[in-house]
Amino acid sequence: MNAQEKNEAFDAVYGALFSDVFAYFNVCFGAQEAEDLTQEIFLRVWRAVDSERVPDNWRAWVFRCAVNLKNDFLRRAYASRETQPLDEAQPDPASAPDDITRLAVQRAFAALPADCAELLTLKSFGFKSEEIGELLGVTASAVRTRLQKAKGLFSENLEREAKTNESA
Repeated sequence: MNAQEKNEAFDAVYGALFSDVFAYFNVCFGAQEAEDLTQEIFLRVWRAVDSERVPDNWRAWVFRCAVNLKNDFLRRAYASRETQPLDEAQPDPASAPDDITRLAVQRAFAALPADCAELLTLKSFGFKSEEIGELLGVTASAVRTRLQKAKGLFSENLEREAKTNESA
């Protein structure tokens, strides 16, 4: 592959997937870490474009790399006992109800176990159950079952947050 073909291939993958990869990491860790991790993913894409074994499905390959990188990041953070602070900011009492609703959704999502949050995030990016199963190494049926559980937990968390906001 000549340099121009490599650049065009990389640009196509980057253009198609950058915003989704950044959004995935942003949901997991916040903007600063998302920038660094997204950069690492596209460095891997650059290397893959130059290699002999170019993936058949770039979207699946890139998100498999993203899931692996996220897991590695979490292992390193756990090993060093560095935790990522959650945004505990309270809405301004004079703020619009949308701020309270947004904060309730953020808290409900943050309270989910990591595997549930990951499933809901991947589903929100339009991945089918079969694709998520390939990414996570489980069957599509297991993905659907786990998604139902994750949706139920999210609904429970959201109800709890709504009741907390009503009593505040």
